[in-house]
Amino acid sequence: MRTLIWMAALSWVLSSCNNNRCDGPDVSEIPINLQVNRLDETLFSLKSKEEIRQFLQQYPVYARNFVGIHNYPHDSIVVNELYRLIRDPHIDTLYRETQRTFGDLTRLKQEFEEAFRHVKYYYPDFQPPTLYTVFTGLGTVGSDLYVSDSIMMVSLDFFLGDSASFRPQVYDYILKRYSPEYIVPTVIMLYSGKYNQTSVKDETLLSDMVFYGKSYFFTQKIIPCLPDSMIAGYSEAQASLVENNTKVIWSHFVENELLFEKSNFIKPRYVDERPNTIEISNQVPGRIGRWLGWKIIQAYMQKTDSSLPALMQENNAQEIFRQSKYKP
Repeated sequence: MRTLIWMAALSWVLSSCNNNRCDGPDVSEIPINLQVNRLDETLFSLKSKEEIRQFLQQYPVYARNFVGIHNYPHDSIVVNELYRLIRDPHIDTLYRETQRTFGDLTRLKQEFEEAFRHVKYYYPDFQPPTLYTVFTGLGTVGSDLYVSDSIMMVSLDFFLGDSASFRPQVYDYILKRYSPEYIVPTVIMLYSGKYNQTSVKDETLLSDMVFYGKSYFFTQKIIPCLPDSMIAGYSEAQASLVENNTKVIWSHFVENELLFEKSNFIKPRYVDERPNTIEISNQVPGRIGRWLGWKIIQAYMQKTDSSLPALMQENNAQEIFRQSKYKP
């Protein structure tokens, strides 16, 4: 096993990991008018169980994806639970915190509109989905976001950050991403899947790495001022660490012939959620394969000068890697 000797002092300012990149196109003249629907406020204005039932019928995506109505034999179970929820004083505390944190959504709306201007720059036919803000009382993880072509739903109570009285029940390395500043980047990364073509026949780890690398690169282009650490979901220290040890990390992939690995037992170790990639070092953060895939995509774009739409449409991961000539 390779022994890693990490630098004692990490560089906190990196050319590829800063807040001042902002090298995107001028999109200021592109018109975007994001429609917003405050379902969280609507829910807390309901007075009766019958009103709640009608609310669930009117918004089936919320009923299905955020409160799991399809998991119950009768909708009355969900109606009763929501009726209890909106009258719970502890839940009321959490709801009031969402109101204080997000206010009238002016800032969140502006951030989405700026991102969508960039999407429309690259995809002129793009029409922004309607934003629905919801409240779940910190329901099960997975009920935090929903994204489709026409709508995006955000459960605001998940994204209150460290100051919240109640937090989602997730591991600490994931919890840091449940903060207001992560909402738009997370939605954009999910939205990239609409454009991200991949070959279902290619079951290699490299294919997974390239897929995630393209989603990271898409997010980088759509939110050009976003720090690389936030795109990767790393802390600044973690981002510095992987940047400063790229050659060692890459050597692990090459020496263990991981790029063409097809095992569903091995691949998740490098691309799925984990606190650390212990196969390399307990200091290397999880999802390191996604980060390396991003580096491959950045190299590919520098070598080919391809457009973002062309990149996202290219589904041959092997060809992308070959043309990237990536080698740290």
